[in-house]
Amino acid sequence: MNAKDILNYVGDIIFPRQCPACAEILDQPARQFFCSSCSGRINFITDNFCPICGIPFFSSPAGSHICGDCLGNRPYFAQARAVAGFETVIMEAIHKFKYSRSLSAGNALGCLMADFSFPDFVFSEYSLLIPVPLHIKRLRERGFNQSLLLAREIGKKHELPVNFSLLKRIKFTLTQTGLNKIEREKNIKGAFAVKDRKKVAGRNIILIDDVYTTGATINECSRVLLKAGAQKVAVLTLSRVTQ
Repeated sequence: MNAKDILNYVGDIIFPRQCPACAEILDQPARQFFCSSCSGRINFITDNFCPICGIPFFSSPAGSHICGDCLGNRPYFAQARAVAGFETVIMEAIHKFKYSRSLSAGNALGCLMADFSFPDFVFSEYSLLIPVPLHIKRLRERGFNQSLLLAREIGKKHELPVNFSLLKRIKFTLTQTGLNKIEREKNIKGAFAVKDRKKVAGRNIILIDDVYTTGATINECSRVLLKAGAQKVAVLTLSRVTQ
């Protein structure tokens, strides 16, 4: 056992790891992120999904196929994948992370995202991770950017650099909560800008966010990055709304 393992072992005794959803003490190996009860209620997205936006078809017998939204209005990003549906357990953990400022929940969620085998996704095709940015006003209110913390865990796992300053949120927008897709697209239009086009040009980039709702925010980010010269943009989120 090396020094790092010893420190982790002692830390787990003094500050035992808890399930980020229900706070039950975890007694399994370090890579267990939720208790068995909560883990069993997570709808992981591993098959039967749209190959472009990644929306799952949990109850459809048709298997994977392009969804109607992507057929009618293809997004700017090449593909989007999420770990799980934005439901119950994942929703509770994300709320603790973002609004109760539980960094331990954030760490568990970041590790879960980094360890997840996103279907039909090849990390070696990409050279840069960019978290969806918060406006400076929102960042000061919250104290951290949850997407950046997730991106750092993924970057460590897959040995990809994370740049949180290339994409800036230049317009303070109303919260997207409660807005429909058209309202979200209008609300977010013009909210982002690329700081240094030279660092984007020709790159294949992965955008990181916590929740994919309608896709308006990540699609606008993708549009701005492609306009600045990015070759391809993909999206990875911790969860996504499935209806």
